[in-house]
Amino acid sequence: MKVEDIRRIGIIGGGTMGSGLAQEFATAGYDVALQDIDDGQLIAAMARIRQNLDLMAAHDLVNGSGLDTIMGRITCLASPTEAVASADMVIEAATEKVDIKQEIFRALAKDAPAHAILASSTSAIHPDVLAEATDCPERIIVTHFGFPNYLLPLVEVARAEATSDETTATICALLKGIGKKVVVMKIPLPGFIVNRLQMALMREALNIVSQGAVDPEDIDTAVQNSFGRRYAVAGPLAVFDLTSLTTLINVANQTVPHLETSDKPFDYVKERIEAGKLGPTTGEGIYEWTPEKEDGLRQQLTEGLITVEKWRRGRGI
Repeated sequence: MKVEDIRRIGIIGGGTMGSGLAQEFATAGYDVALQDIDDGQLIAAMARIRQNLDLMAAHDLVNGSGLDTIMGRITCLASPTEAVASADMVIEAATEKVDIKQEIFRALAKDAPAHAILASSTSAIHPDVLAEATDCPERIIVTHFGFPNYLLPLVEVARAEATSDETTATICALLKGIGKKVVVMKIPLPGFIVNRLQMALMREALNIVSQGAVDPEDIDTAVQNSFGRRYAVAGPLAVFDLTSLTTLINVANQTVPHLETSDKPFDYVKERIEAGKLGPTTGEGIYEWTPEKEDGLRQQLTEGLITVEKWRRGRGI
């Protein structure tokens, strides 16, 4: 199967990620079947897509005169069988639970056309775990999109042991064709790239806070106003190479022996969960939250990502 043969995309799951995927592929000109068993979820998904498109149009990231056409390319369906019956590619975007995803892939292998590529947007589950649930492992692949995917260009591609070269080449061509930046893992390590790096940073950030060295606000201020800004322009390995590997190793000699190395995730966070401090939904997590503070930060994040995306497109990178 070649990328030019792909015309219809099936999306399983109408949550935030699923709706974002439907938005991206419809914007790129593909017919999309968005499936969810919850009609309310589908209604919310379409409203969210329209809101995102209106925002993108306001910043000239999509053509405002074509929004109705984009929306018209998306069909909402309750039946997963119907959603994938004529799909050339299916992306599963269901909850991050192994048994649920395996069940979905068993059904996809039966219900989708024999030529269809079957992908998962999982952020951590090994592709072999999904491929083993089917009788067509050569068509199974992971496509882990950034979030929010319509503003973050990265897709991490991870192939199962039996994934064919043709499947990998076709999915990469498709993703690049809709404007994504694609990284193909040679070895699909647990958590892939982004989540491994994020968890390593989070582990040390919480280690510093739990020692009483600084407050959580200080961690966020430090990252936002130092390497966080650099990494939007150039990645950490390029930056350190540019700085000098001698400097890197000298700093590492003084720092690495003192970093957190626990293989147990985040006692600091577990203590808050046990105390019922889950984040904005309960009014407190690592920070204290009000609805106004939550809405303000979400808006700030979206506006900041739009600014970066406009800069990226302007630079052609």
